[in-house]
Amino acid sequence: MIIDETRKIALIIAKLMGIKEQGTKQEFADEFEKVLKEEYEAELEALINLNEDEFKSLVNSGRYNAEKLNALSQLLYVFAEPFYNDADTKLLLKKVMIIFDVLEQKHRFQSFDNISKRNAIYRYFENNHE
Repeated sequence: MIIDETRKIALIIAKLMGIKEQGTKQEFADEFEKVLKEEYEAELEALINLNEDEFKSLVNSGRYNAEKLNALSQLLYVFAEPFYNDADTKLLLKKVMIIFDVLEQKHRFQSFDNISKRNAIYRYFENNHE
């Protein structure tokens, strides 16, 4: 079941990345919203509008298992790329970091990909004085 969930999320992320590369911004946004609704019963604007404590509560609530949380972090990371120096990007990347922290501390889940993405986020904040 975990392998099936991982494959499913990998396919979703690949599809989103393909749309982001070759489709329009609106197509990407629409597909992204669809995935959030189907997989997480959430909307991007609602996730963005959660403050850090509210978002921590959500990801610690047990509503999502480690695989779903990892997939959510990947989805938010892909959505935030390329990293513009704006408020939405900063909020999304802070939320990705919160998920990485929960994955590492609560679920004992780490990956080289997440470590690499964490380092890219650190560099983003260093370069954008945050």
